[in-house]
Amino acid sequence: MTEASAAETPFKSGFVALLGRPNAGKSTLINALLGRKLSIISAKPQTTRHKVLGLLNGKGFQACLLDTPGWLDKAKDALQGALLLSARIAARDDADILVLVAEPHMPPPAELESLRRLLPPGKPLLLALNKIDLFTDPALLESVKAAYAAALSPVGIHAISALMMQGVAELQAAIVGLLPPSPAYYGAESLSDRWERFFACELVREAAFGLYREEVPHACAVEIDEFKDAPGRSTIRAIVYVETPGQKGIVIGPGGRTVRELTERSRQAIAGFLGRKVELELKVKVRSGWRKDPSALKAFGYSP
Repeated sequence: MTEASAAETPFKSGFVALLGRPNAGKSTLINALLGRKLSIISAKPQTTRHKVLGLLNGKGFQACLLDTPGWLDKAKDALQGALLLSARIAARDDADILVLVAEPHMPPPAELESLRRLLPPGKPLLLALNKIDLFTDPALLESVKAAYAAALSPVGIHAISALMMQGVAELQAAIVGLLPPSPAYYGAESLSDRWERFFACELVREAAFGLYREEVPHACAVEIDEFKDAPGRSTIRAIVYVETPGQKGIVIGPGGRTVRELTERSRQAIAGFLGRKVELELKVKVRSGWRKDPSALKAFGYSP
């Protein structure tokens, strides 16, 4: 390409919504595309609660990647309802390009019908069949691709492993190829539109998902009470909210042992993310039934 033709090539920028069922690997994929950790992950479903923006900047383009909450057919409480609405808004109103992240298994007809309701028409759709490192039947994989192609008409299908970085570069190239001509929406050095305190909350939640079992991590919400920066150091005080006194007892643990472990795991993760020393204090409080309380959902930032 000559210098003249390169100068005439318009800059490309747009919003890309990563959509899919809980635990399909959307957060792992956005981290793989960005080349660093932005979204929290765990083996438990419904870890992602917020629409998280990650900025992929390259020569001549900026892809604004939206990690969205996992898609469910029906909400069990107000929190799940808010998360469903967030995913739907991201697909319908926020995105120029849609990336459906799915596991490489044959989708039943009801699943495909549910996805047709989620995916608005008229927007280019890429299908990312994730976790192929765990898939050993090439013939079945081709049948899965054919089923999705017939039902959803994606412009491209990519078999990937976000965890093992297989096929991620090819998917990224496909995304960039679909970006519309547009100036960049954010500065070239930006990673996200979220503040550091948001990621501190998320990393505490991620540590809770790794430390606790059953319903306890799902009942946790985290709020920053104080966030102070000094040269090379941040001092953070945060509140972990749960729904019942019993859950509070589990989070704290015998003699406070478990909450100390939560604090240390969270502190290390936040320090690694921020790239500086962190002093962290966690308090545990009960906010009864917050997942069913619209005012609590708004306060915690879960309402779209």
